[in-house]
Amino acid sequence: MATNIAKPSNGRLTKKAGEANMVSPTNGMYNTLCQSLNLSNKSFQMIQGVLPVQSSAPELYNYFDGVPPKSVGVLYEGNPLNTLSGNYATMLSKTEDTNTFLYKIAMSNYTNSNNWIGGNMGTNPVYTPSFKELEQLVEKGSTATISFDSATSNDNIENSWAQSNGSSGVGFWGKKENSVSKSLNEIASASRITVDMHFNKYAFIPVRAGGWFFSGYFTDMYQNPDQFQSDEDWDKLFGPSGSLQRVANQVLLVSGYTITVRSWATYSQSDFEEIQKSTETNVWPFYTSGSSSKATSSYRFNDDKSISVIITSAPGNLQIFGMGVIPTDRAVTGGSDNHVLKAPSRLI
Repeated sequence: MATNIAKPSNGRLTKKAGEANMVSPTNGMYNTLCQSLNLSNKSFQMIQGVLPVQSSAPELYNYFDGVPPKSVGVLYEGNPLNTLSGNYATMLSKTEDTNTFLYKIAMSNYTNSNNWIGGNMGTNPVYTPSFKELEQLVEKGSTATISFDSATSNDNIENSWAQSNGSSGVGFWGKKENSVSKSLNEIASASRITVDMHFNKYAFIPVRAGGWFFSGYFTDMYQNPDQFQSDEDWDKLFGPSGSLQRVANQVLLVSGYTITVRSWATYSQSDFEEIQKSTETNVWPFYTSGSSSKATSSYRFNDDKSISVIITSAPGNLQIFGMGVIPTDRAVTGGSDNHVLKAPSRLI
């Protein structure tokens, strides 16, 4: 159920000053994407902050490699720090018997420079599909037009796989609550927000780790904790607080988009100029309008003193807007429609 907020005749929402945050709008945007693009809230994760890339596989693959945190939305300000390839390297270093057939294959594959873009082991892991294939799959994808209105959106994520958006961005005019100005973010998030999106082409594509990863070894280590040097080593990866609880198995890629974001709060001319000129301005929900982005942004001070931002990325620039997430136990064992999360299976 959407949060009940009084809607006065001017169409603006009202909250008490100091109570503003982006939790409800972000939840609503997540649900809107799931509904509009027919994505499952049992496995989809909205991605924020990833800038468009044109022809570089590593920039995409490093995000595929990230271990998804337990959140329906994730803000990335750089490459993920917790990765499948990094955890896999830890597993290799903590294997008790290094003379087994599975270990020898795994180590041979991991140390093969052909399985790393640039040839440096442990840096820029190869994933599939290839970058060229990703471009082709997106080009063959669908077109979408999506509308979001914080006044009417459903912000309930209790039935989602994560039941939290704790890793999402928290500001409206920037990634942080004090980006540009804390008071301007409070004004924006306490008021009505609308977002109109047009995706030129998009596709939700299965992804898998490349040749550096050997599924037989990984599965054996997961299912047999005694293969580790100690029980603690297994727990640090797969236990309740382990670093490898989930893996990414799909990616939502968009080629070419126009996103119009409107904050229906009342602003002054000086507010508008501060927002327009600040180097910290990077507008919710995806934060792809920053100064370092390949996307272009234009700002409009409307007659009713609201502010609109139009963010455009040209076709051919692949943009990550989301990932598919699956629990590691199901990635290893597979699953069925009766699985508690009913997420797509991955043959890891």
